[in-house]
Amino acid sequence: MVDSVHTQPNLIEAHETPTDAAARMLHLAAVTAERLVHDAQTEADSLVAVAQEKADAIIQASRSEADRIASDLARTKKTQETELDRERVTTLAEISEKKVTLEQSNVKLQQMESLHRKQLRLLLTDQLSRLDATLL
Repeated sequence: MVDSVHTQPNLIEAHETPTDAAARMLHLAAVTAERLVHDAQTEADSLVAVAQEKADAIIQASRSEADRIASDLARTKKTQETELDRERVTTLAEISEKKVTLEQSNVKLQQMESLHRKQLRLLLTDQLSRLDATLL
């Protein structure tokens, strides 16, 4: 590039003034600067597009993962609810059976109590009769 810059003045006609050369150099610098700015803008746009695509992909992956986790949680919750319902029904059935058994035992104990009261009354009556008979 440096060689081409040095060879170009040799090709230019001899009547070019230093002002014309400076103007030409400034024009060349301006064109180069515009090209560099355009290239930088193009690269920046490209980087922004790539970054946006990556961000969109991350967001989509995050949403998909969140949806999957929410689905797993819902499934787990449903399973737990089903298991709890089954355990509740089983426990209520066991409690009901124990209640029936206890009520039956209570009835038997009440019958036994009644029988023992009758027997104790008879014994007490018999003993009191014997006492009265010995005292008379």
